[in-house]
Amino acid sequence: MNIKNPLNYTALKRGVLLSFILVANMNVVFGQEPLSLSDAIAISLDENYGIQIQEKQNIIAKNNNAWGETGLLPTITLQLQSQNSRRNQSSDNLFFGGQLFPGFELNDQRTYNLVPSAQVNWTIFQGGKAILTKRRLEQMEAESMQNAEVVVSNTIQSVILAYYIAVLEKQRLKVYEKQMNLSADRFEYLRTKFEIGGAASTDVMLEEGNYLTDSVNIINQGLIYHNAIRNLNVLMVNDNLNQDYELTDSLVFEDQNYNYDQLEGRMLSENVDLKKIYVSQSILELEVKRNQADLYPKLNFNGGYEWNRNKSDLTSAEYSGPNTSYQNPPDPLISKTGTYFANFTLSFNLYNGGRVNRAIRNSVVSEDIGNLQIDQLKQSLTQDLMEAFERYEIRKKIYMINARKEKVAETNLNVSNEKFKNGSINSFDFRVVQNNYLAASSQKLEALYLLKESRVELMRLTGGIVSSHDQ
Repeated sequence: MNIKNPLNYTALKRGVLLSFILVANMNVVFGQEPLSLSDAIAISLDENYGIQIQEKQNIIAKNNNAWGETGLLPTITLQLQSQNSRRNQSSDNLFFGGQLFPGFELNDQRTYNLVPSAQVNWTIFQGGKAILTKRRLEQMEAESMQNAEVVVSNTIQSVILAYYIAVLEKQRLKVYEKQMNLSADRFEYLRTKFEIGGAASTDVMLEEGNYLTDSVNIINQGLIYHNAIRNLNVLMVNDNLNQDYELTDSLVFEDQNYNYDQLEGRMLSENVDLKKIYVSQSILELEVKRNQADLYPKLNFNGGYEWNRNKSDLTSAEYSGPNTSYQNPPDPLISKTGTYFANFTLSFNLYNGGRVNRAIRNSVVSEDIGNLQIDQLKQSLTQDLMEAFERYEIRKKIYMINARKEKVAETNLNVSNEKFKNGSINSFDFRVVQNNYLAASSQKLEALYLLKESRVELMRLTGGIVSSHDQ
């Protein structure tokens, strides 16, 4: 390349800037609208697939929570039967009293029967099982609601982190942009000096390499940012995954101090996973009582009314036999009967292979397992809280160090920039200072995001995510 030809450098710079514009400013192509964190959470809670599925599950649980599912209410059955028949009857010869009597045939006997009925079945007493079943259905509805709270909590946590990751990558993009602008200015400055004989060609080529490296970095960072935006759009169930936003909430340092004992107390009382498992345990406790109800006798009632209309038609019957005086009746024979009935049945299961006792013992063991799972979850959450609390404290210290480090690097960058223009330092030394500032700025942003992540984790463990959103 002829470094004395300014047209080559101009074309190169335009090409790099065009790539930067296409990647870093994709909001012009995709459209940009303001989006706050609270708006992102609200949209996700309305549109998230997991929440919508759980809402349907809540509807099912609510529908099932009815007395009609417990067996307490009677069942009423209306029935209408129509029984029609056509019969041919014959008998063989009979030998009776020392005499032989010839048989007979009576064919085409027709019968029409209509039987409407109403019947009531009611289990009056079954050891209180119906009431216990109703309580179980209420707890199952409550368990479904707790599942919804877990899904909501997880969704809010995911949205918060996705939102701030997008903010982080956007701010990193600005740091890379500043880095590239510095490289571009320095590149033009040295190229101009070279053209008038005030700079070496090696310095110009070095700055050209730095400028190209920074250009690649900013293009890659633009891709990382837009992937973060797409992830946020997925959580908000936005059909346009490329929709860009003006993120109105920024990553800012909040010097929040926490007391571990207070956090632990809130965790034991407000953690959504603990609340859910408590409800599940209450269902296991009710299951023991429901199985014990099978030890008591059952009292059933069965009553109803049946009306029967029977029509026997022999008018077309054909008779052949010894009784030559037989004549078909002139009209069908119609009979009507009405039957009322009311019956009580008291039953007691004396022995069924020990199934009831085994069911009781198994439900007691399941209850014990549930208690162990509660203790296990408490221990696991306590460990998670300790680690999250310690991470938060450590990350806060790391952020303070990185914030100070960035200020020092920025000051050094400004001073070195003046020294470079005055010729006090060369391009190699200034590039080291420039890279140090880039690393310090990136580390500060990363530390700030990790600090935010730790705070969100503490809120999630102590139930603060859902409660703060409800407020």
